[in-house]
Amino acid sequence: METSHGICRIAVALGETHSRVLLEQLDHWQEYLALVNMILFCTGIPGHYPVSETTSSLTLTFWYSLQDDILSFEEEKQAVYLQVYRPVYFQLVDVLLQKSHYPSEEEYASWSSDDKEQFRIYRVDISDTLMYVYEILGSELLSNLYDGLGRQLMDPQQSGVWQDTEALLFGFQSIAETIDVNYSDVIPGLIGLIPRINISNLMLADTVMYTIGSLAEWLADHPVMLSSVLPMVLQGLEKEELSVSSVSTLKRICRECRHDLGPCAQDILTVSQAVLLKNLHKSSQCMWLMQALGFLLSALPLEEILSRLLSLITPHIQQLDALAHQELNASSKQSIMHILGMLSSLFSTLDISTQSEVSEGAASPRLSPNPVVVVLQQVFPLIQTILGKWLCDSDVVEAVCGVFDKSVRTLLFDFGPMVPQLCDMLGQMYGAIAAGSPRGATEPFSDVLLNLNRHCPALLPLWLNESLQAEGFPSTHVSAEQKQNFIQQLLREQTNKRRLKETVMEFSLLCRGLQGSGYSKY
Repeated sequence: METSHGICRIAVALGETHSRVLLEQLDHWQEYLALVNMILFCTGIPGHYPVSETTSSLTLTFWYSLQDDILSFEEEKQAVYLQVYRPVYFQLVDVLLQKSHYPSEEEYASWSSDDKEQFRIYRVDISDTLMYVYEILGSELLSNLYDGLGRQLMDPQQSGVWQDTEALLFGFQSIAETIDVNYSDVIPGLIGLIPRINISNLMLADTVMYTIGSLAEWLADHPVMLSSVLPMVLQGLEKEELSVSSVSTLKRICRECRHDLGPCAQDILTVSQAVLLKNLHKSSQCMWLMQALGFLLSALPLEEILSRLLSLITPHIQQLDALAHQELNASSKQSIMHILGMLSSLFSTLDISTQSEVSEGAASPRLSPNPVVVVLQQVFPLIQTILGKWLCDSDVVEAVCGVFDKSVRTLLFDFGPMVPQLCDMLGQMYGAIAAGSPRGATEPFSDVLLNLNRHCPALLPLWLNESLQAEGFPSTHVSAEQKQNFIQQLLREQTNKRRLKETVMEFSLLCRGLQGSGYSKY
């Protein structure tokens, strides 16, 4: 192995360093082609990387160098080189797909976690190479992959080898992930083949999910094909092992195709709600799933959104209510933060502005309340209860503020009805600070104030003045003049997050009775 490794290094170094010079020696093109074929052999050296060989990865950069040099020549010379080397690059694709093959499930299970991670990275490198090679091979490459996949799935003897099917899909996905394939004439056929794939094998199923996700933009232009692949995605959603691929794919479909998902909306919501209540997915995937559902709900008829939204979140709000009345402990804290995070994720994408009744350029809220505002107003007392109980914990405070921060960014002027309640919450936070809670608890609220100032500039000063005018509120340590100065400082900052945080922190110190030289402006 060491000998072949060394020979490969020499061949690759020679090919990379002198590629252009060797290409220009037209009288010796056969000798250079022999070197290229030698490197191709090294790329396809038998064995699975990194368990039984580590040589093939050394060659991948060479194929970039050779392609760049070929494409750098003037058109006439380029045509000559392409005639010689395009067949080599087609062979390279076959070799790379073969090298991307998973071993048998039994063998793969015996690999160490480090070997599996190295193999994953190796496949990413292969994926990048295939994407790059598409530049030189073009649509013929996709046609070859499609023909190979068709033979695999139509021949009962070949379809049993799941690794072959997976590798061809992996090739498709590698290219479709970064190249605009919307005009490829093989994509309709590919979408037609995908439902034929048996996704009982998890590694194959994973690649099927990612392949569907990579075609989300194409599906948005051809919505009639959604019904062919969406059931597979929902099937994958119910498997914990496919969590990342299925959830990310559903999110892409809901984002790109949301205006055509009306007939499937109930199925998507039903399956999603079921997997959320079963806790099948990790917290980060739950956030992605909520973002997906936000995109989905955004495109539904306005009269349907609120009822579907309430149906989706009511079980989680009920759980949040129960948690709010439990004793403070690490378990309840994580659960509270998880639910608040899901609400933040949902509200970050539930944007009905395209269905807005507000005329373009208007700076006033819609006539009917935004469904998100209706929900926020209903759960606000519960959030206040949580905040009052956990105010000393900056993580929970940050999660609470995240709900409003994400909502402000999405709702913009529609957030107006929530401003007075939010200003009351500001007073609640500062009055706890005066009582001795950590000053770090106010920092997350700075982002909320910044976005309120950006998106509700007319309403914020009115409600700040009304909330802070009460004597002794939020603290007996601050005078009316200091509160007015704080409001003015706050309203000046619509872009500088750092300066606004400083203003908030300085006021919090005043509320504690800690007025140093750095805070004399109040």
